[in-house]
Amino acid sequence: MKSMQEIADKTTLITEDQKVYDEMIQTLIESKENNVPIDEGVLKAVLGGVAGATVGPAIMKGVCKVLGISEGGALGNLMTSRLILTALAGYLGYKN
Repeated sequence: MKSMQEIADKTTLITEDQKVYDEMIQTLIESKENNVPIDEGVLKAVLGGVAGATVGPAIMKGVCKVLGISEGGALGNLMTSRLILTALAGYLGYKN
């Protein structure tokens, strides 16, 4: 199984996303060092955010093709945006 660092190295994230990701990793490291239990929602949010950034655009490009939405248009750009998909997947991971 790949570590989160290996996954992050293969992903190109926007600077704002990278800041959030670094803060989450730092929180996880501090929790581990202090033996503080981690809320599962945080871990699922991190994994959801990484999944949204990596595979989300490919999936949404397929959805755009099926629905006949132009990927270059406003709605297509919104649906395939890494920032939007990372935020959406992270939120869904945290809530579920």
